[in-house]
Parts: sequence; C-alpha cells; structure tokens
Amino acid sequence: MLDTILDLLKQKVDEGVKVRFMYDDVGSVSYLPFNYDRKIKELGIDCVVFNPFKPVLSLAMNNRDHKKICVIDSYIGYSGGFNLADEYINAKQRFGHWKDTGIRLEGEGVWNLTTMFLTTWNAYKYENLNYEDFKPTKYHPCFDKQEGFVVAYGDSPLDEERTGENIYANMINQAKEEILIMTPYFIIDDTMKKDLILARRKGVTIKIITPGIPDKKTVYRVTRSYYYSLIKEGIEFYEYQPGFLHAKMVICDKRIATVGTINFDYRSFYLHFECNVMLTQPDTIKDILDDFDETLSLSKKISQDYSRRFRGFFEAVLRLFAPLL
Repeated sequence: MLDTILDLLKQKVDEGVKVRFMYDDVGSVSYLPFNYDRKIKELGIDCVVFNPFKPVLSLAMNNRDHKKICVIDSYIGYSGGFNLADEYINAKQRFGHWKDTGIRLEGEGVWNLTTMFLTTWNAYKYENLNYEDFKPTKYHPCFDKQEGFVVAYGDSPLDEERTGENIYANMINQAKEEILIMTPYFIIDDTMKKDLILARRKGVTIKIITPGIPDKKTVYRVTRSYYYSLIKEGIEFYEYQPGFLHAKMVICDKRIATVGTINFDYRSFYLHFECNVMLTQPDTIKDILDDFDETLSLSKKISQDYSRRFRGFFEAVLRLFAPLL
C-alpha cells in the first residue's frame, strides 16, 4: 500500500503538485528502514519525521502522532483509522480480516484537518506558512450546504484538556436511547465505567464491538476483563468474528456520531496526538449506522457466563499497568 501511495505522490510531484508527507517514527520503526525519509525526499516529496526514534530512554518516545490525515487541494480531506500498511487493505492478513473505518470530507469541514497537519508540520519544519493560504475556498470557490454540521477535532498530550475522552463521555451522558461503540481496545478508567453504567441504568441501550482476533494479546486480555462487570449491568459486548476490528466510532441516538483515531484507552486519551470527526449530518449518520449493523451481524455476542473466564488474577494485575499498555 505504501509503495502504491508513494508512486502516486511521485507522479503528482512530476505534475507540479506540492506534496508534504509526515509519519510517526516510533510507530514505523519496525517496518521502515533507518532514514527512510531520505528515500521519500529523493522522490521530490517534502517529508517530516514525527518524534524521530532515538535508542535512549526517553519519555518523549511515549508520545506518538496517532493522527491519520490526508488533505487534497485544501477542500478534500480524509481521516479515520487507516494507516499506510498492507493489512489495512487486507493485501496481507496478520490477524484475520482487518476491519476499519474512514471518512471523506469536502468543503469547510476540511479546514481543521489542514490546520492540525500544518501545526504539527511547523513544529518540526518551520516555514512561516500563512494558514489563510490553505483555506478550503482557495481551490474551490463555493460548496453545497449540507443539513447538519461536521467538525474535525484534535487531542494533544501537551495541554490539560482531554478533548477525546470528554467528547466520548459527553455523548454517553447525553444519550437518551442508544450508544453504539466500535473500538479495538477498551481500557477505561472508573469515571467512564460509571458513565456507561449510569447510562444503562437510565434505560440507554449500549452495544460495544471489539475484535475477535487481537493484534496485541496482552491489551486484549485487559479489554476482555471489563466485560463481566458491564454485561452484568446490561451492556452488550460483541466480538468481530472475521478478525481484527480497528475502527473507532461512537453513535449517539442516531443523531450524532464521531469517527477517527481515538481509541477507548489511556494512550489515546492521555499520551497520543489524535484526531476525530464529529457530525450530525443525517445521510452520513445513516451510512455509519449501516456499517455498524453490518459489522454487528458478523460479530458474536458475549454472554455473562462466557465473560467469567476473563476475570482471573492475571487480568487483575494487568489492570494495574493499564495506563502503560
């Protein structure tokens, strides 16, 4: 997948298009050769490496750029769970079928994706860019207005505002009928656990889909350790049977949804740079609901009796180290 994308980007460079490419070094360290950015620059592509890996003990290595952003001509934007790796398009199967979600934006909603990208870019390669030159209207003078709203939002470990966690919590607290969640990792604190339980006690239906085949076995055991106590409260857990579920989605009452990179775990909430897209557009929410229902049909519901086996001593110990997983 990466080779295909780079070939296309090289073609665009040859056509005179300015291309900026940025990747997280720690997240790619076991997949890409040393100084891979030099190869990218040789193609005529401007490249920045986020948090370059250094073989020394450093807490900075714990902060990853988990964002996935692609912006084209300022008015087309993509985000979601997809990385540039073969398993994401199922050209290579490591953990069964890989299920993910992404979203395409057009128009004014792309602006936040652009500024998130440029802010990180300028932290490493300051170019004194005028962000106004990257407004969506630069290459497309007008857009059709859609019913509802859409906003891309980011989260950062560099401030005290836990945007990703707070938005998930607000959606859970405000729900009146239904909360639908897809997440590859489910490692939550007591506050969010209480939010889910209280939502269920006031009559909200809660369905959570997690992977059937894990990519990280230790994290998977911690995820499953939450099943029993929440199923006991009436919260429904499902595991995606064909393979690994990497999608990150929350839908509240069929009226508001968020899709992006933020997992239900400590890393996404506290350590990583993240981005999601929140929307209230009815047509798109219907598509998201259809995708959820299709995924649910391929998933196995976890019974309370079955979930008892995930409550062992080892899982209890792992919970103590949950913030590090």
